[in-house]
Amino acid sequence: MITDFLVDNFVLFAMLAGMLIITISDVYLDRAMIFRLRSVIFLILALVIFDHLEGYTGNLQEFCFCRVPLSIICYSLRPMIIMMLIFIVCPKLTKLAVVPAILNFLVCATALFSDIAFSFEVETNSFKRGILGYTPYIVTVIYIIMLYCITIRAVSSQTSDDGMMILFITFTSTVSAVLAFFSHDEVVNMTYASNVLLYYMYLYSQYAKRDPLTTLFNRQTFYSDIEKNSKTITGMISIDMNGLKWINDNLGHDAGDEALKAIADCFSSATKRKDRAYRLGGDEFVIVCRSHTEDEMKALAEKARALVTNAGYSCAFGLSCGKSIDEMIQESDKLMYSDKARIKSQRKDTQQ
Repeated sequence: MITDFLVDNFVLFAMLAGMLIITISDVYLDRAMIFRLRSVIFLILALVIFDHLEGYTGNLQEFCFCRVPLSIICYSLRPMIIMMLIFIVCPKLTKLAVVPAILNFLVCATALFSDIAFSFEVETNSFKRGILGYTPYIVTVIYIIMLYCITIRAVSSQTSDDGMMILFITFTSTVSAVLAFFSHDEVVNMTYASNVLLYYMYLYSQYAKRDPLTTLFNRQTFYSDIEKNSKTITGMISIDMNGLKWINDNLGHDAGDEALKAIADCFSSATKRKDRAYRLGGDEFVIVCRSHTEDEMKALAEKARALVTNAGYSCAFGLSCGKSIDEMIQESDKLMYSDKARIKSQRKDTQQ
């Protein structure tokens, strides 16, 4: 029995073990994301094992009481795994999202002393569903609706790379829920594992597109994006940090790195979902805008300037809109250098 179980689930176990090994050696993802990934790996592993044990006890001629807790665990794990997938694709989701999973577990746990959720005929070892027996499926639907809401939000953002991947996870999770209802457990478990692996690979690929220090998009991504999205780009804001050399020379390069990270956070806070901020290298940055008027771009630039000033730093800004990509890059750079000269002149006047 054990040998057949291991052979039947070899690919799934190999996939889960591989993901666990990868998370151990990962140097990019933060600890919270690594914890979520490992948690869902162990939940899937537990579901596979308990599914098999529950199926074994269900095939016995006589009723075995251990089938009750095994069923409780299986009915609790499936919605919980989809919940964890949601927290992986949307880490900032409110912790209240765990409430349906907790309520589902409590309902299922009533099988230990009541038939309100489900029970078993002792003589025939047959399953009997109670009035709350569909709670696991209802909770699963709730989580899938959450996934669809996250998908709509991601897809509606023209600059979001998450949209298609989250849409794929949402679609396959929906199919899994239907398959789970018809007891196709082996396909469901494999689908869960595949979704986790694919999203991990997606997250890992994103680091090739980002600057490792500031986590803003890098120069390579900038040139790729302006080529792909040239028809939707309406403006450019060129930015150059003032005083980075002085900080590095007098306070050390660690202080300079902290300064770059701080102003990058300011740019991220100032931009909307349709905008993207890039670090082109050194102390040079650019914000690419979509569907903005010139007044809106000026407001965005002033907001970014105010945030940088409040953080204790200074940047020069130049913006251009309504022209070709090359013309906007050249004009925004030119205006940024003019702003830099103006700031430098003001500092000299203040010092005199």
